[in-house]
Amino acid sequence: MNAKIEKIAKNVLEENEISYDEAHYLMEISGIEIYDLLYWANRIRYNSFSNVVNLCSIISARQGSCSEDCRFCSQSSRYKTKISKFPLIEKEKIAEAVEKGKEYKSDYVGVVTSGYSLEGSDNFDKICDDAYELSKKDGPPVHTSIGTITNKMAEKLVSSGVEMINHNLETSEDYYPNICTTHTYEDRVDTIKIAKSAGLKICSGGIFGVGESVVDRLDLAFKLKELDVDTIPMNFLSPVKGTPLSVGNSLEPMDILKIIAVYRFILPDKGIKVAGGREENLRDAQSWMFYAGANSTMIGDYLTTKGKLPEDDLQMIKDLGLKYKEGEMQKH
Repeated sequence: MNAKIEKIAKNVLEENEISYDEAHYLMEISGIEIYDLLYWANRIRYNSFSNVVNLCSIISARQGSCSEDCRFCSQSSRYKTKISKFPLIEKEKIAEAVEKGKEYKSDYVGVVTSGYSLEGSDNFDKICDDAYELSKKDGPPVHTSIGTITNKMAEKLVSSGVEMINHNLETSEDYYPNICTTHTYEDRVDTIKIAKSAGLKICSGGIFGVGESVVDRLDLAFKLKELDVDTIPMNFLSPVKGTPLSVGNSLEPMDILKIIAVYRFILPDKGIKVAGGREENLRDAQSWMFYAGANSTMIGDYLTTKGKLPEDDLQMIKDLGLKYKEGEMQKH
């Protein structure tokens, strides 16, 4: 057992914060000592969440025709991809997604729209109305991912029964211009601050395998810590033909597990959710994401790609001796 990893882990378990230098050391761990890192990440996960994992499902509520230039995204109008495009879906389809979410044991269902923002559009009012109506029914709550928001929008989301929004930072501030140039990093940070000030919970993370460095991964983690977000979705690039990032070197499963583990050290009591790209990138090591420190995952399909069969994921969780719980994520 690596004594330095053990010392850092025990300090975290005693509610001491990990330093940047310590986190950098962990991110450089290699060989057999990666298993020591995973062991302690799992202990930290269990300390905060016991054996309970959180599940979420999403629905693409408006797809494609996005004006932004995020280099990994199949929905940008700037790239020629083969995804289907459609305007905002009707409430009945969102209601169906909520019913499926209930069947999948989801803790919540995320309603996701393409585009920079819904500010000033009828679509925003419609989503709020739909969320309000669905909040009265017996099912997982509706959360949203609708781009940047204003203070007025945040207040209306809260009054509509929305408890959480998703708005990813994607990567570090320094590397961000390599990922997107049509809106700024500060735009994203501002939306998180606006949402928090209105009382919304925050789901914000990033995408890995887009050419970022170890330092970029650490900078993102510490920025999320500074912003005190509630859940960190971790996406791993699945290259889409037609996008600028359609070719590249995929991350190896053990590298992904190491990233998850270090994030658990840095963010010991926050939700860490393995999301897009886990099937393609983790492959047969998918069940290890929990041992690496994740306490949450997506279940069902993603926005433009298929996921695993929900029953297979539920069986995986059961086989690991873990439990899923409908409703708000529980801590130990």
